[in-house]
Amino acid sequence: MKVYSLARGQALAALLASIGGGLSFSSTPRAFGRPKGIASHSTTAKANEEEMDASSLPLPPSLGMNLYRNVRDTLSYLSDSDRFVADRSGRLGPIFMGHLFFKPTVFCGGQEAVKEFITSAEAKASVTHPDLPESFMDLHTKWGALNMDISEPMFKELRALFGDTLSSREALDRYSIVAEKEIQTYVDELTVRVRADPEQPTYLAAELKSLCLQMFAKIFSGRGLTNEQEQQFIDYNAALLSLSKNSNQYRKGVAALEDLRVEMLRRFRSLDDPNLPADTPGKWYHDQIFGRPNFDDEERISTEIILFIWGAYVECASLMADALALAHKNDIDLGRIREEHAARRASGLSPSDPAFWKAEELAYTNGILRESLRLYPPGAGVPRFGYEEFALAGYRIPAGMPVMLEPRVGNRDPDLYADPENFEPLRWVPPEAAEGESGCPFQGTALRQGLGSWFPGGHGAHQCPGVPLAEMVGRIFLTKMSVAFDSWTFNGEGLTKNGDIKYVKIPVRIPPDNFGMLFKLKDESTGTSL
Repeated sequence: MKVYSLARGQALAALLASIGGGLSFSSTPRAFGRPKGIASHSTTAKANEEEMDASSLPLPPSLGMNLYRNVRDTLSYLSDSDRFVADRSGRLGPIFMGHLFFKPTVFCGGQEAVKEFITSAEAKASVTHPDLPESFMDLHTKWGALNMDISEPMFKELRALFGDTLSSREALDRYSIVAEKEIQTYVDELTVRVRADPEQPTYLAAELKSLCLQMFAKIFSGRGLTNEQEQQFIDYNAALLSLSKNSNQYRKGVAALEDLRVEMLRRFRSLDDPNLPADTPGKWYHDQIFGRPNFDDEERISTEIILFIWGAYVECASLMADALALAHKNDIDLGRIREEHAARRASGLSPSDPAFWKAEELAYTNGILRESLRLYPPGAGVPRFGYEEFALAGYRIPAGMPVMLEPRVGNRDPDLYADPENFEPLRWVPPEAAEGESGCPFQGTALRQGLGSWFPGGHGAHQCPGVPLAEMVGRIFLTKMSVAFDSWTFNGEGLTKNGDIKYVKIPVRIPPDNFGMLFKLKDESTGTSL
């Protein structure tokens, strides 16, 4: 087995620093190499491969593992990760070697390989160690789950907290009350603006990031943010993938983190009084932390609040903006969303009741969100490595080689999704949930694909815990926008020459702040409102 030498790593780091102004680069030893003539390999593991000596297997295919390719791959991925993944998987197959953050990396996609990784290789080979840029690991802090080895007790504690406070039925019900109120306020204000000047564009991504920051700050800390605090969260997010710790971007992120820690701890302590009413904003989340074993460190408390707000705001804003934009781009019939809403109103439930927004009762609306996440996932998983080589889907994964689960491969696999490039929400709607003939021959098929077929970001031990929260917020937003407005369109800003959205793709996919939309109000004499 060839080992990526420390000296070679340091030499590369020095070269990259000289051409990139001090790029952060870890020279942790990495193993790689590729036997000549290996171009591709079946991604279906044979029955006896678990017992096979990994050293007898070929490496995943690549286009070359050298300094030139290192720099080119990394810059290509950071510039357009969608194009990079589509090109490489098309030429090399669902598992391939390339470079990410100036390090050799295995990109693992496709249902069978992903399933094998999360059910076997991840735990058996201890592929648990994060491999992210130094800037990210420092700013994400030792309290962040993405920085933790999955075998650590602290990781298990945090995943338990995620289950209680991000995806449990009680958490979602409580958060939906806040989300419904905040989103309704936003829609009402937007309606006033559109009525006053229908030709004035709305810069949706920027507005939704602000909406989500305020909403999740209230949920997790008890109150909204000042303009300065909003900017601090934006600075923190931007600094996570700084290529240099000497950059102003990174220093602004560090300063923002420190200021926000002070503020979030102050807010947390203001909720310590056990006599406060249970419906006090932020009190429910506070009480899940207060007295929880091993959550008494004040830095941990304040940092977790920051990370919860950060993780929720950017991914929810991304999904909300994407769903609205893609509904227009794909000529989605908004009448179906309005029909689901009308049925919920006819049930006698109020929109302020959490039961109003259940996914199974808004199946088509939820299908739009699922299709948005399938075709345009917010990002890939976190690269992780093990200290021993192991076999994965018929390939040898060398010791120290990061593996990243890539959703953009399987999510567009025609063997999993008929007509995969077509935006079809009915894939996610159970046949029994539709009235009459839907006209979609593969309605409901996406619900039956099984493990590893669809994941919008991380998977396995680092599966994103906030997907149920994002979908719940997205259902509320998309429904309210569809009921308030007759239609919407792009105004031409924030688009490529081909008319596609010019996404910001790193660290989380979202339309750019200058992405403009125009909204058309419904005829008030015949329209309905929430």
